[in-house]
Amino acid sequence: MMKKKNRKNFERTKKFFPYILVGFLTLLITILGTIDKKSAEVNISLDTIAASDYKMSVDQLSELYIVADLSEALSLASAPDVASNYVIASTMRDVGQTSSGKLEKPNITNIVASRGVKKYTVVDGEDINAIATKFGISSDQVRWSNGLKNTDVDAGTVLYIPSVSGIVYTVKDGDTISGIVEKYGSTESEIIALNDLEVSGISEGMKILLKDGTLPEKERPEYVPPAPPAPIRTYYTYTYLGSTSVRQNIVSLGYFYGLGGPYTPGQCTQWAWSKRPDLPPFMGNAANWAAYAANSGYTVSWAPNSIPVAGSVFQTGGGWYGHVGYVEAVNEDGSIVISEMNYNYQSFHAIQSTVPANMVGIFNYIYP
Repeated sequence: MMKKKNRKNFERTKKFFPYILVGFLTLLITILGTIDKKSAEVNISLDTIAASDYKMSVDQLSELYIVADLSEALSLASAPDVASNYVIASTMRDVGQTSSGKLEKPNITNIVASRGVKKYTVVDGEDINAIATKFGISSDQVRWSNGLKNTDVDAGTVLYIPSVSGIVYTVKDGDTISGIVEKYGSTESEIIALNDLEVSGISEGMKILLKDGTLPEKERPEYVPPAPPAPIRTYYTYTYLGSTSVRQNIVSLGYFYGLGGPYTPGQCTQWAWSKRPDLPPFMGNAANWAAYAANSGYTVSWAPNSIPVAGSVFQTGGGWYGHVGYVEAVNEDGSIVISEMNYNYQSFHAIQSTVPANMVGIFNYIYP
């Protein structure tokens, strides 16, 4: 009868064992948490662990997690340090694991690249194409991950290789994961998971994997910006002479002092007649040329529906003097290349320029 009673009391007491154990652990952690952090020397840095022969069993790693979780729940002063120790141990397990039961120090103390990024040293005879084939990614992904313009690479060069299709991206100051996704692709969840960013997040200089990411065209190392367009010099002159035409791409042909001929030296008429000496020698000022040529039997195409042809003389008839020049060529877009003298009141100076297609109709043209 006594044995049954004792057994019954034991069974009742057994239910409280877990609570007694938790209370004991809580009391122990509370005592540890009140110890001065400096005197207790509980802060284990990554460099400290890496510089020693420190090894930890998998069970100890689990215990670190339990202690960190309880410290956080109880808001102990030591909670940040305990949590930091667990993160450090977990990180070292990811990058330096050499057996299934022991945690050993890694080969490096400062982690520059994330777990999703591989470091590879180029061997003699390899190029980017061969390396890309070896890792099952594209040569562009290897080049873009390492800022290479072409597929040539020297032996001994250390490359950062994405472990899956995508690119390796170096985090810049001010970057956010959402901003990186918006600009380079991938997804926030994949970036966090593949680069173990759940706790630490990103920081400047970190190399992270962007699965299925790509570089915008202007950020690719091989990108060559287009050459700026040649400056276009545009003048609006001769208004009172009857010509308000536009000149583009002006090129100086030089100064001509010895052309000769029947027209006034240094003037537009001298240049035009030197190009078309078949025209009558005494047609007067440029303003009269089209009418005089038509009366002399030449074909004239009249503004505003005129059609230029190469070899014709263009002429404006307004004002007192007018202006003439020579059509060197007609371009496919309808613009014309002309040469002329005394443009912009520069006597003896000859230039070549382009008149845009929308302006060619203001001239009369004296055909060959």
